[in-house]
Amino acid sequence: MRTYAPNRIAFTLVELLVVIAIIGVLVGLLLPAVQAAREAARRMQCSNNLKQMCLALHNFESSYKELPPAGYRGSGEGTWAVRLLPFLEQVNAFNQWDHTNIGAYFRLGATPEQVAARQLQVPVYLCPSRRGPVQLSKNGDSRNNFTGVT
Repeated sequence: MRTYAPNRIAFTLVELLVVIAIIGVLVGLLLPAVQAAREAARRMQCSNNLKQMCLALHNFESSYKELPPAGYRGSGEGTWAVRLLPFLEQVNAFNQWDHTNIGAYFRLGATPEQVAARQLQVPVYLCPSRRGPVQLSKNGDSRNNFTGVT
């Protein structure tokens, strides 16, 4: 009398656990590579932002025959960050500023429009590699990741 063993068509639990472990190891090896690629893309975006600001500085200089001031001089001109806005395709943001009296934007009692202009976040001025939330400074100004020195 012959007995036939039934054909096995399923995985055993051990085989399933081995496959899951192999997949886990592969994912563990690939995650750092994915994170490195993301950081490289953020660095490229930051470099592109810096390039855009340099082009804006060159365009500003060719228009006005001088570079913008690094800081507020009290003359109503504004800082380099404000003066470069039209050259960074941010004309609407630039037009929010009253260029005859920029000092009023930084005093107590500034109008809501002045406060909104001061708190505007310009994407070109922010580096995506910077960790943490983009928040306003202690005095309510928008932040940027670059410093202008003249």
